[in-house]
Amino acid sequence: MSAILEVKALSKRFADFTAVDDLSFSVPAGSVYGFLGQNGAGKSTTIRMLLTLIRPSAGEITMFGLPLAANRHQVLSNVGAIVEKPDLYKYLNGLEHLRIFARLSAIRPSDKTLKELLNLVGLGTRYSGRVGTYSQGMRQRLALACALVNDPDLLILDEPTNGLDPQGIADMRQLILHLSREQGKTIIISSHLLSEIEMVADQVLIIDKGKKLMEASMQSIVQKAAALELQQQPAHRYFLEAYFLSLTGQ
Repeated sequence: MSAILEVKALSKRFADFTAVDDLSFSVPAGSVYGFLGQNGAGKSTTIRMLLTLIRPSAGEITMFGLPLAANRHQVLSNVGAIVEKPDLYKYLNGLEHLRIFARLSAIRPSDKTLKELLNLVGLGTRYSGRVGTYSQGMRQRLALACALVNDPDLLILDEPTNGLDPQGIADMRQLILHLSREQGKTIIISSHLLSEIEMVADQVLIIDKGKKLMEASMQSIVQKAAALELQQQPAHRYFLEAYFLSLTGQ
């Protein structure tokens, strides 16, 4: 499977603080790629560099076979993203948001197409409601629709389940799986919760203090956790969490 994204020796320093330290990884096309680490591990900083929101101090990023630095507009036209807490306009409705994001992407889809996208994320009956009346889960769904408005091949989601209740988390998980399995999109999803990454990801990158600890298939991580006999409870999620915490020194 070819790589849709390759990162080599990526670093980001802020004065005397190193947020990302010589990070290298590769994301296979068509995969759900879990980006896992405790809060403050460097996940959001890495994602911001992938989206050219901040400049790396060192390293190379290649997307779709093209160097990102020299092909920013061409590459990012095929990328959708949610970065941390999405900024939405509370006095506009869902459909108006998609129209704005479509214009920013230099495309003009019909309202019918945009309503179909809102239906995909579960907002088909609320497209005319002001965002100020939306729940947190509905706002996350709208943010995902905005990220999908240009029909990107690569979707980057930074902690997309933050602030959601259990049902909202389950709904977001199903949306991610649908986009991967039914629409063939490559998805990078960051989280500090191994239990969430485990349920959607094919591959996992674990980082701590800006450094890569492990890059492997989800299946191999489950096997390694079991082999280390870290389980304290019968359900395997407990020893997976124990394994993750042992890697990060928690």
